[in-house]
Amino acid sequence: MKKAILLFVLILSSMMMAQYQQVTIKDVQFLPDSIIANGDAPSPMLGDTVIITAVCMVAPVVDPINDRRPNGWAGSRWFTYAQMSGENEWAGVSFIQNDTTGDNQLTGFQNLDTADVFQVVAVVDEYYTTTQMAVLLDPISEVEVIQTLAQRPAPIQLSISDFMEGGIMKHDAEKYEGMYVEIREGFTSDRNSSEGTFTINDGEGNQVFMYNRSGYFTQDDHRLTGLTDYEAPLDGSQIVYIRGFVETWDSGYRIAPMYPGDLEVSFEAPNVQSLERNMAYAGPTDAVEISSRILEGAATIDTCWVFYSVNGAAYDSVLMAQDTGNDTLWTGSIPAIGSSDVDVKYFVKAKDAEGISSTNPYDTSYARYFYLVRDGDLAIQDVQYSPYGTGYSSLNGFEVTVQGIVTAGPADYDEAYIYIQNGTGAWSGVMLFGAATESLVMGDLVEVTGIVNESYSVTRLGNIDNPVSVNVLSSGNELPAAVELSTGDIGTVGNGTVAAEQYESVLVKYTNATCTAQNADGSGGNYGESLFSDGSGDTRVELQDGVHMYHNLWESGLADSTNLVEISNGDTFDSLTGVLFFSYSNYKLNPRTNADFVGGPSDVEELDQTVETYSLAQNYPNPFNPETTIEFSIPEASNVKLSVFDILGREVTTLVNEFKSAGAYRAKFNAAKLASGLYLYRIEAGNFVSVKKMMLLK
Repeated sequence: MKKAILLFVLILSSMMMAQYQQVTIKDVQFLPDSIIANGDAPSPMLGDTVIITAVCMVAPVVDPINDRRPNGWAGSRWFTYAQMSGENEWAGVSFIQNDTTGDNQLTGFQNLDTADVFQVVAVVDEYYTTTQMAVLLDPISEVEVIQTLAQRPAPIQLSISDFMEGGIMKHDAEKYEGMYVEIREGFTSDRNSSEGTFTINDGEGNQVFMYNRSGYFTQDDHRLTGLTDYEAPLDGSQIVYIRGFVETWDSGYRIAPMYPGDLEVSFEAPNVQSLERNMAYAGPTDAVEISSRILEGAATIDTCWVFYSVNGAAYDSVLMAQDTGNDTLWTGSIPAIGSSDVDVKYFVKAKDAEGISSTNPYDTSYARYFYLVRDGDLAIQDVQYSPYGTGYSSLNGFEVTVQGIVTAGPADYDEAYIYIQNGTGAWSGVMLFGAATESLVMGDLVEVTGIVNESYSVTRLGNIDNPVSVNVLSSGNELPAAVELSTGDIGTVGNGTVAAEQYESVLVKYTNATCTAQNADGSGGNYGESLFSDGSGDTRVELQDGVHMYHNLWESGLADSTNLVEISNGDTFDSLTGVLFFSYSNYKLNPRTNADFVGGPSDVEELDQTVETYSLAQNYPNPFNPETTIEFSIPEASNVKLSVFDILGREVTTLVNEFKSAGAYRAKFNAAKLASGLYLYRIEAGNFVSVKKMMLLK
């Protein structure tokens, strides 16, 4: 029976080969400079089923007969990296078989070995930001080994600066995705002893991340017990080289060593851990004590220092003392600064008896540790302030109390994003977390107490263990004015970039913004985000979190919705407003309600008429399907808001919300995505308010 099934699979596989296009890895991976300049983008062939030939770089399993544990961890699936021979760019990709049960084992994927040249029918897929090929299983595609080379392609020699420059991710390194590379020299940091991961730094603010996909290089559950004695190197260790496969991930690149011999460490330096200070922020006359747990590496600890810099001046230092009761604990005190409204940046350095030293932070040009010297109460700006490109607050881990006006409450987002802001401008907004926020509405002035923490690279007050406490001081307050920025001011920069980070959780407004890409992640993207530009550069707008009707309809089933308006390429809005958010490696504007979209797909035209009184005319035609016209007039210049509501009083859209000169105007309203029924439209202009009814019949 099994022979019959195998014969059937082989015949079916031959038939399939005839109906699909044969492509190369470079066809799948290549992206022009104009695309990658805006950040990571999916393959231009995303979703296509193709025939592809490649060299297997890693055997999917240790031994297909005696040890079927995976070399490259992908859960219960089979996984490998593959390349084209003789190519150094756009020539690598990962392969995955998503189901390894039953007849799907007849693909033969698990039998591949390094240096096998194989051919298979596969679907171009995207896992987060990394392109991969999924072996076709419906119908089953056999993996055909064409030949076996003497050896697999050698690694490409690169440096950390090929992946990051000045602490900013280099998008053109996308060309190395999936390829076998070697990086020589660097020092390690951010050791995770439970997973086996670490960061590799070059001392100039640049880094790549070691990824523990291989069972040989992990301390996680997929460790190849009995075949490896790997432990992640202590922080500050010097690497001779690391070889592995490149994956794009979040705001950086990962390199996955796969086989023994892919990593060589020259020494283990002192391990400077867990820096703590004795106060959240200091007054002008306060000395600040810094403590650290410091573990010896290859030799005993000799000397430790705290280095500190005031407002970016040259570093000074103080010696640290070893605790008499705990020989791993060292402390030192930064003296009082003597003035207020400054920030103090600091790091700890330890040297052992062999003269080998290490620091924390491990790359002092990219230091995240600093504190504020203030003479007075803290404000939101002090909580958010992060001038060194890491996104971390100097108050991270400390409890603070601040005041602000609610700019977005639970009623304004589908998810519980709660924001407060004090005034306008840089660093003036912050996110809140906790049940105490559930009754807050826009305009509430609140006093909030909570622990400062980072949640997925967003600074917030409160966490699941310590939710915020909130005291509502007053309600109905005017919201802070949105900061008017150009789309290029935020752009597509990486996490922590100060130009964008300073507006995290702040109300931001773009004017004359045009949709340049309906789906910011391409046709197969997984997020409801579009790209918009006012001519200064693209940036992201999140369309799926607010309680508004605008969407790019990326998700299956949304296209049939009757209460959503589709955002399409070329749609221009007079203005877009929202809270600036960060997620999945990108800063993005997050509009709240329909009122944050002004001008949009509706068309407003000024008429050549003399106007003496305020008026709101009956729409025409009425009933209508799907478009109607609304005329209004204002005898003097004023701010005009013209909105449409359903019969339950819920705002459907805002057609006009801006300052208009005296005159008569005609607004077009398109209700193509709305259900039949009675609607209201309302105008506010100066002291004039008027409401009329209209009927949509489909």
